[in-house]
Amino acid sequence: MKQGTWHSSLGVVIVAGFTLAIGAQIASADLTEVQEAPDGTILGEQNWKIAEGLLPAEILKLYQDGDYAHPIRKLQGKKGKIVDPRLVEAARKNADRFAVNEAGTVVDKKSGVRPPVITGWPFPDIDADDPKAGTKVLWNYIYTLQWAGSFHTVSPLNWVDRQQGILRRIAVDTHFKYYDGQPPEIQETIGDNPLGILNRTMAVVKEPSDLQGLISLNWRYRDGDKSDQAWTYVPALRRVRSVNPANRADGFLGSDLSQDDGPYFDGKPEDFEVKLVGDGWILAPFDNPGLDKVSPPTRLTEDTEISDLIDGSTTGWRVSYPNDIQLIASQGEGWDPKSDQVSWSPTQLGLVPRPVWIIEAVPKNPYYIYGKQIMHMDKENFRGYWKSKYDWKGNVLSNYAPPESLIHEIPGAPGHMRMGYSGGVAIVNNFKQDRATVSGLPVADTEWWVEMDDGLFETSRMVRQGK
Repeated sequence: MKQGTWHSSLGVVIVAGFTLAIGAQIASADLTEVQEAPDGTILGEQNWKIAEGLLPAEILKLYQDGDYAHPIRKLQGKKGKIVDPRLVEAARKNADRFAVNEAGTVVDKKSGVRPPVITGWPFPDIDADDPKAGTKVLWNYIYTLQWAGSFHTVSPLNWVDRQQGILRRIAVDTHFKYYDGQPPEIQETIGDNPLGILNRTMAVVKEPSDLQGLISLNWRYRDGDKSDQAWTYVPALRRVRSVNPANRADGFLGSDLSQDDGPYFDGKPEDFEVKLVGDGWILAPFDNPGLDKVSPPTRLTEDTEISDLIDGSTTGWRVSYPNDIQLIASQGEGWDPKSDQVSWSPTQLGLVPRPVWIIEAVPKNPYYIYGKQIMHMDKENFRGYWKSKYDWKGNVLSNYAPPESLIHEIPGAPGHMRMGYSGGVAIVNNFKQDRATVSGLPVADTEWWVEMDDGLFETSRMVRQGK
């Protein structure tokens, strides 16, 4: 890949009493002290300065204040890979095949039309001087997700207070179907796609009882100029209602996690002005126990009960995690909010130095909640780290950090998958309200590359599945 030098079009703002040089700190970082630190060195209030320029400023301040303390880990000698070799191989075949049109859509260079299926990253080579480099990096991220397959999981969301810990929890049963970008042997099982769908999502609230049966359904189309369609079912009304897809930026059911966050970024690229604003290094959030051991997956079969909506699948794998691991600080015995790490600090987190592209996404809709988002995409695997979200005046509001895991070989199609050990606990730090939303706690089984019938994602199914 062509790795360009730092290009900055961003200014400096004052946030919560400290200066935030957006992006530039990361790009100008000195890696020396981090590289020389022994594996497992704890980054915290005593040595936070060694991470200057390697973390977004609002996150670095958590370490400076003693709210966070996590080990710096090295990948040398680890059994897992940072990227799926089959994905890299598929991406090589796409060199110089695709372009980004004025709307921000991936199109075939020759025809100017979005192809029905793209396998692997559409842009394996990123040139920092390309004015559309940021959009290309974002599309590579999206096709990294799609390669990982359609999935099902129960995702708990936790409202976490600084002083009291977990205040409230909801559990959301989520089915996410991708119609494009799968490994070839998985893609061929998807069948026809006459509506030109890119992905569909159905989320059913399972608990607490007062919200049980509330359903959210979203269709995203392959064509860039065709808006999402979204519906909700409210049990008390017993009706399916169409909703404005622009509301995907709102906090889901009052949490700090939005539908446009999803696994890191789940907005429609065409709805944003995206540009590359720099590159450099970052201390990336990883599943720390998963760097040394993994929870091995089990193959799905036609007899594997997956959810209330799916009885089995001829493709795919299930990953189960130990449920006795402490995942946030306030779960610890004797946790003291005055002296210990902040209640939502992810105790299973490790910090791994990674090279990143830094992109800025500004919504085209002036009524979108966030004025911009700064994302850090790994240069090798295009996964995302530490997403900073700002208001329209340039003040940081929150930061979203799902943990990453390494890629391991599996004994069957598609050959490799992302596996960790302690699950995918993700943290949304809300700096304005001094609180957090924690997803993935407690951990739940996740099934990947699941066969899902299109009938699961019809509005008629919402009424049947609702309370």
